[in-house]
Amino acid sequence: MSDFGDPAIVPWRTTARETLIADRWLTLHADTCVTAEGATVGPYYVTGYPDWALIVALDDADNILMIEQYRHTRGIVSLELPGGGVDASDADLLAGARRELLEETGCVADDWQVVASLSPNPAIHTNRCHAVLARGIRCVALPHDEPSERVRRHWIAVDEVVRRAMAGEVQQAVHVAALAIVLGRLHRWNPA
Repeated sequence: MSDFGDPAIVPWRTTARETLIADRWLTLHADTCVTAEGATVGPYYVTGYPDWALIVALDDADNILMIEQYRHTRGIVSLELPGGGVDASDADLLAGARRELLEETGCVADDWQVVASLSPNPAIHTNRCHAVLARGIRCVALPHDEPSERVRRHWIAVDEVVRRAMAGEVQQAVHVAALAIVLGRLHRWNPA
């Protein structure tokens, strides 16, 4: 019992799993589960993705490197942090973050730090989203030209990024969370 007299929370038991989709980008399972009370829950859909790295890249002038790219599902051009999936071929999380930053923006960084690891949606997603701080940013190339991922890069002052996130102009929820955590740790998340 909790302090409020609520019953203990007990994990469900998975009694069956059907794999509906399995490719390099996504797995989708339909689980049949049984609760501690014996209730059957199913199908319960479990979505698996690779872990993601989101990079809060700061330059020496206190600007954040943001990107814009088209997001087909919503039909919008989205203001976001650079980042993406950590591939199985990446040596580790930071290697994936370095690769994503270079591919998406043509930039590299001198100093890297994983600041937080979050679950995008623990109700249905299995992956983690890692907020990574990169400092000493410099552009060494153009962004990688990929038809499905065309980006426009922008250097935006930290205070302006915070204002835009607070105004809903940064639509990706986990990107806003990454910004808030990283900039909060740097004592820079100062919404007006």
